[in-house]
Amino acid sequence: MEKRDCFELLSAYLDGEVTATERRQVEEWLSTDASIKCLYKRLLNLRKGLHNIPVPAGNQSSVTTVEQVLARVNRRYQLSWMFGGAAVAACILGAISGLFPGNSSRMLEMAQTQPATELTPQATQPIVAESPLMVALNNPVIEIPKTAIAPTENPVDNLN
Repeated sequence: MEKRDCFELLSAYLDGEVTATERRQVEEWLSTDASIKCLYKRLLNLRKGLHNIPVPAGNQSSVTTVEQVLARVNRRYQLSWMFGGAAVAACILGAISGLFPGNSSRMLEMAQTQPATELTPQATQPIVAESPLMVALNNPVIEIPKTAIAPTENPVDNLN
């Protein structure tokens, strides 16, 4: 038999979960094989150690714990209803306030377009109504210097 099978059979023997033939086989191993006897003692010590571990006493009863869990669940449920109700109320107020004329809110104003400007024959600049921002597309604000162009040479002339 393999070691793993011996270990499982010894563990079952300690728990009292073996048949009569398996019990006789384990008792025979314990009387003849020293390594199985050592493994049996180690399993006995482990079993005693597990039984002697102190169990921490609970600070609360299970009824109190269940009540606290249910209270938290109810609180979350109530909060979700409150936030949902607040969102619905905000939507209704926004819709109603948009129906009244004379609303002086500047956030929802539509942009107004100005009529297109025309060039006069005498001027090169368009006539534009006064506005806070003007962008010159044809004339850059800063002069951009031109790069020097290298003279083109004929490579055949340089070989002579």
